[in-house]
Amino acid sequence: MITAGLLLTAFYVLLIGIYAISWMMIPIKSTAKSGSLRHTYTILIPVRNEEQVIEKCLSDIFRQHFPASNFEVIVVNDYSTDETVFRVTNFIRDNQLPNLRLLHMADLPAKQQLKKAAITHGVSVANGQYIILTDADCERGEDWLSAIDAMVADTRAKMIYAPVVFKSNNIFEHVQAMEFAGLVGIGAAAIRLNNPNMCSAANLVFEKQTFFEVDGYKGNEEVVSGDDEYLLHKVCKRYPGRVHFLKNKDAIVSTSANASLAQLAEQRKRWVSKSTKYENRFITAILIAAYLFNAIIVAALFTEPAYGMAMLLAKMSIEGVFLFLVLGFFSKRHYLLLLPFAELFHILYVLIIGVLANTSTYNWKGRKIN
Repeated sequence: MITAGLLLTAFYVLLIGIYAISWMMIPIKSTAKSGSLRHTYTILIPVRNEEQVIEKCLSDIFRQHFPASNFEVIVVNDYSTDETVFRVTNFIRDNQLPNLRLLHMADLPAKQQLKKAAITHGVSVANGQYIILTDADCERGEDWLSAIDAMVADTRAKMIYAPVVFKSNNIFEHVQAMEFAGLVGIGAAAIRLNNPNMCSAANLVFEKQTFFEVDGYKGNEEVVSGDDEYLLHKVCKRYPGRVHFLKNKDAIVSTSANASLAQLAEQRKRWVSKSTKYENRFITAILIAAYLFNAIIVAALFTEPAYGMAMLLAKMSIEGVFLFLVLGFFSKRHYLLLLPFAELFHILYVLIIGVLANTSTYNWKGRKIN
């Protein structure tokens, strides 16, 4: 076990070190001025039971420093059972917005449901050259669209992963925010290395034509999650070098951290449930190696405490360096004070969720998913 632990430790330190260097090599982008607009956008928001947040989301979008003629917003209602539809309808009426549409999954002949079907439906009727996926619980600044347009104009990208950060108000949420920032950094660094692994549909941009060129979600429709990552892998495979991370603070969207352990568990089970279904087996191999690394650390702490502590300190040190870099971009370096506690929490929940995600069901938006 010790030999395996040392080998996995060396592998992990090397991997995160490579990601740290790659993150530093991603250039910081500036935001375009209104005179440089070149593209049209459809902002696509799939919703299910979002009555508490949808109006704030739409208000943020329609306060953009961006001409209304250059973008539209499509809200796709996935069988909401609360007042989401009522609030969107009132928002359209009260603000007289011709570039805001509300679609209903229930109107489709096949009675489809779930997020991938909602996105596919929205893309099929979109007028914009580029699609921007976001979530109803996301907030953004007034130059968000301008920052995205500047990146599109500069790179002619087929897909852009833009930054996402967790809002947090207590230690539990701060730990989640720090971990999620690390995941964003890893996703960005992997894209820079042209070997993408993860992204987030909370802030994802892609060319409409490209979506159909790669057949959208065909081939992974049965997997409930992965509406972001599966598409990322397809686009990068077809257009290597044409997928980018947008390192611009104006492009950041913020979303809420989970308020409880139960919510965190359900979210992470949904995320991890697709880990064995990637076409790129290198990604699955890395995830398995990371899982084994965490498992060996725990086992060694009980059987060979000196080796276990050495592996834990190596893990915490390289992750601390990486997080120092990434959290600097998000202006959240103070979260690093929680790193020792976060490390222990992260190891335990990774081991537990890794098992549960592949052996049990989970709930998503009031639906039980097998």
